[in-house]
Amino acid sequence: MTISLRRGRLFASLAVAGVLLSGCGSGPGHAGAAAIVGDQRIPVSEVQSWFSEVLAKEPELKPQLRQQGQYDELGRTLAGQLVRKELVAQAARQDGLTVSEQQVTDMINQWGGPQATRGKIFTPENLHDMARSEALVTELGRRYFDGLAVTFDFTQATTRAEAERKAHQMARGDAAVRDLIAADARAGVPAAAGQHLRAVDSPKLAASTPLFGAEPGTVLAFEPEPNSGQWLVALIRQREAKPSPNPTSSVDDQTLQGVGSFLLGATADRVGVQLSPRYGVWDQIGLQAAPNEGETTGFRLEPEDKSS
Repeated sequence: MTISLRRGRLFASLAVAGVLLSGCGSGPGHAGAAAIVGDQRIPVSEVQSWFSEVLAKEPELKPQLRQQGQYDELGRTLAGQLVRKELVAQAARQDGLTVSEQQVTDMINQWGGPQATRGKIFTPENLHDMARSEALVTELGRRYFDGLAVTFDFTQATTRAEAERKAHQMARGDAAVRDLIAADARAGVPAAAGQHLRAVDSPKLAASTPLFGAEPGTVLAFEPEPNSGQWLVALIRQREAKPSPNPTSSVDDQTLQGVGSFLLGATADRVGVQLSPRYGVWDQIGLQAAPNEGETTGFRLEPEDKSS
């Protein structure tokens, strides 16, 4: 689960959040902060340092980025990894998660070994730390996988605008949810209430959607398959996340890493993530930075009336 640089364009294989490299300006709360995760500040200087290290080891990248106008994209990706790393650290502290040096080494070997940083954003200086962070993500998934379950109401949409409209309707309360599901069902749109899923029964779904990482009352709208034009809009009714001290599931580590990645959404909701407006907006579904609200991977809404 690494990020590669190919001919000046970034291809991300994991959910990341990030910022541009210019100064923080008004910032999300502290001068010089690129982002704030909970009570932890990520300074712009940390992003800039990593940026310089990437350009130093990839000298051909600088003219490509300049020519293609992708300095901002690289900055977002690097800072996004730092936001993700901080979310992982806070989740690990919350759950008492640790990993061994062998697990870190195994993760590095999965990425191609210590010499495989060429063409990727990881550098010799931070490879170990980033591998440790991703090993912790796998352990987060392992800790909860056996005990993860959600009950939700859902409908579908075929466009982003329709998904956003339906998400806001679901956030208005139970009566609005019932009306929406009934109307969509009459129209032949797949829609139902009280659907129950366990991660152990749907490991692929648990590893590829945010359904299991959202607290009750949250409305989610996203494309289960990116760019498919098929949106799922769901209201989480109940969520079980029981830690297992002795996990027994036989799912592979890649699946567990996917599950752990989406569980970071619950951590982000709990501690809060702020980005300087200059650096884009926080994508609460993809757990990454987007240039603007129109380029997030979906919507994550709290109920407008929690008493309904």
